[in-house]
Amino acid sequence: MVMAAVTLVSGLEAVLLLSWAPLVVSLFGWAVVLLYGVVEGVFSGRAGRVVGALTMPSGKATPSVNQHSDVQAMVARGDYVKAAEAYRAAIAANPADVVACELLGRLSLGELKDAGTALYAFREAERRSTDGRRRLGYALLVAGIYRDNLHDPGRAAVELSRVLACYPDAPNADALRAELEQLRARHFEGA
Repeated sequence: MVMAAVTLVSGLEAVLLLSWAPLVVSLFGWAVVLLYGVVEGVFSGRAGRVVGALTMPSGKATPSVNQHSDVQAMVARGDYVKAAEAYRAAIAANPADVVACELLGRLSLGELKDAGTALYAFREAERRSTDGRRRLGYALLVAGIYRDNLHDPGRAAVELSRVLACYPDAPNADALRAELEQLRARHFEGA
């Protein structure tokens, strides 16, 4: 209806102005409407469902990873102890759940200031992870907790020795060896 009215007005303008431009613009508008109708008709059937599935996937084929949003909501509310208990339950219930281990480790170091639980969580994450780089990262976190949070250079040296033995091809192996020597020197100075 609107397009018909615009075409009529364009026709009158063309006569009054003695120009074909308004009619050309009107015809272009009709071409766009016609093209839209054809595309809508073609894609409304089976082809439309295929195109829709390609352009807007449902997510059913994507594997789900438990992100523990219910427990993260507890953390957001400040229920840190309950959240830690829930993460521990998730860790006990699912031997492949690395996410719960990592989240418990972060919660323990950050809000709870519980280095012992963080050590447990990151050791479990290292043990459960299948990615070598992530395992190395968790092992380094354990060594860092001994060094920075517990201020135990002897135990940090033991952990760094273990890291170098388990991950000899670590990209930062030279820096780790240098740090290990510094920790050993500091540990034996105090003895």
